Amino acid sequence: MKWLKDIFRGKGAEGKTIVLGLSDINSWLEEKSKNSEFEKSLQDIYGRMEEGAADLGRDVTALRSAEPDKSTPPKLLRAGLAARGEVVKQMESLAEKLMPPRQKDIESASEHHWTLVKGLERTVTTFARAKSYAAALFPKNVESINSDLTKISRLLVDLEGEIGKRRKELEEIWYSRELVARLDEERSSIDALQGKVKEEEERLAELSASFARLEADQKRLATSEQGKRTEDLKKSLDQKRQELSQAKAEVADLIAPLTKALGRIMKQGSSDRLNLQHEAVFEQLRTGPSQVPDSEIAGSLEELKANLAALGLKDRKKEKILDHIDLLIKRRSLQNARSRHARLEEEIQELEMRLAESSREALHLKDALSQARKGIRSLEMGLDRSRQDLAALEERAKQDDSELKERLGKLAERPIQIDLFRGKG
Repeated sequence: MKWLKDIFRGKGAEGKTIVLGLSDINSWLEEKSKNSEFEKSLQDIYGRMEEGAADLGRDVTALRSAEPDKSTPPKLLRAGLAARGEVVKQMESLAEKLMPPRQKDIESASEHHWTLVKGLERTVTTFARAKSYAAALFPKNVESINSDLTKISRLLVDLEGEIGKRRKELEEIWYSRELVARLDEERSSIDALQGKVKEEEERLAELSASFARLEADQKRLATSEQGKRTEDLKKSLDQKRQELSQAKAEVADLIAPLTKALGRIMKQGSSDRLNLQHEAVFEQLRTGPSQVPDSEIAGSLEELKANLAALGLKDRKKEKILDHIDLLIKRRSLQNARSRHARLEEEIQELEMRLAESSREALHLKDALSQARKGIRSLEMGLDRSRQDLAALEERAKQDDSELKERLGKLAERPIQIDLFRGKG
């Protein structure tokens, strides 16, 4: 992984774009997390702290051993000496805290910085209270210590800056690792979705081709001799059904004038006023005259005629019904109409059987086309969803890729490009 280390050492042309494979980035980040520049910076600051601690120690020793002016008023002398003692005590405590930790990691540095900041706050507070009295007796010594504190404050600012810079760097490394994991997962999902889309496209193409073949077979069948026979059978069947409808209407028209008389004779038969031989036939003549057997028609009409006078009909109505019955009996109109109806039913049944046999292949093709059409619609809907999911996933991956390049660029201090396919199996 020499090429990774070269990036951190600054080897190669400055500002040139670095291309990293997605599978290489974690190794790249691992190297970055071990960056020795932070340790070097800490070592430099700690070295200056040790020098500052030594300077402060010498200045505190000088302050402790300094002799006040003998002409100093007693009251000021007592206050100045007391202030000197307080300053010496605080400065010795601060000098101890200045000693750097053994570890050069960010946590140790942060803890050391926090301890120093708190210690310096207490020291500065004490120094501010005592400085005027101590300075009245030992002005040069106090000035030296004040200068030492200023240097220490600057060192703390430098240390805070390095810690912040390192924390930001480690934060970028953490986020970058998260993005690498997410991109890797997204890439796997994209590969799976692309495979799914391709498979669905192939299935759709196959089913569409099958549908086209079925349509062609259907057209060929329609123009073939068998197809023509089927169409002729359909036309014949339609014609026979129309004739059957007419036959039903004819039977109904023949029965219509008898409806009132049939209703009354059945009512009287059910009340035992009349002993009827064709009571069931009369009911059939009312509800389904085309189903009455030929052998029953003449007898039932004769019985109706014989009992017509007992039905309480008006003379004119009775005469008309009587004339109609005589005509039906004489011409055998009901029998003829019913026979025609039965014959048409038989012909229709035979035509339906022949049509079913002739249409078997056409119906099979029709069902196959219907299933293929449903399959195509289902595949098209599924393919649309897969393409939408793929587009959304690719957009998320694009955004993550852009964010990762930006974060890696900050870490490398140069442009970074990511090759998602380098090292891809």
